[in-house]
Amino acid sequence: MFCDLHRAHEHSTNDPESDEDLDETRTKDGTGELQSDIWDELRSLRDLVVEQRVELKHLTERVTAADRLVEALQEEIAGDDVSAPIKTDAPEFTHAKVAFSTSLLATGEGNTFNQDFTQLIFKNVFTNTGNHYSPITGYFTAPVRGVYYFRFTGHLTLTENGLRMRLVKNEHPMVFIGDRPPTSADSEDNLSNGVVLQLDAGDVVSIQFSGAVWDDHYHRTTFSGFLLFAL
Repeated sequence: MFCDLHRAHEHSTNDPESDEDLDETRTKDGTGELQSDIWDELRSLRDLVVEQRVELKHLTERVTAADRLVEALQEEIAGDDVSAPIKTDAPEFTHAKVAFSTSLLATGEGNTFNQDFTQLIFKNVFTNTGNHYSPITGYFTAPVRGVYYFRFTGHLTLTENGLRMRLVKNEHPMVFIGDRPPTSADSEDNLSNGVVLQLDAGDVVSIQFSGAVWDDHYHRTTFSGFLLFAL
């Protein structure tokens, strides 16, 4: 009986088919584990690709929004460049050239008389750039808002009257000159004054006088002005 058990044990130990079955089982287990690992990696890669696609979409949207903002800013800057030079009430006169110079009499010589202050019309025109002084009315009319310089002179002689002159802006006196009547010891006098004024477009400036004022071919009594700069 012992011999039968021994032979059975040897037969069981030395059975090649049993060994092959065991190896096959182990192989299958190893292959299954490998396939599981591969699927896990593939799923991780798939998730990573999905995340990158989402991130790329967001970046694309941000770039598009930035491009639109740049275009809007460029249009705004271009608009500012066009409108920037317009800084006056009358933009067409921004670079205006304005100047005039006149004397009282166009011809001859003599005194002009008036007891009360009245408009003095300078009829002889040396310069009238822009034609903003009128030798018909005696008014200078500002074409543009800006700062202007004015000067006027008067000559006193051959009269028993004194002389008073004033520069007026919109009929409001601004600056004066004046002198007593001439005497044998002081037979003639020259008077002058000047002023810098800020004017709006349409403001008028003129000279008023009372008494007697002389002019001749030497052009002793004058009224001049020019634009210093526009505002």
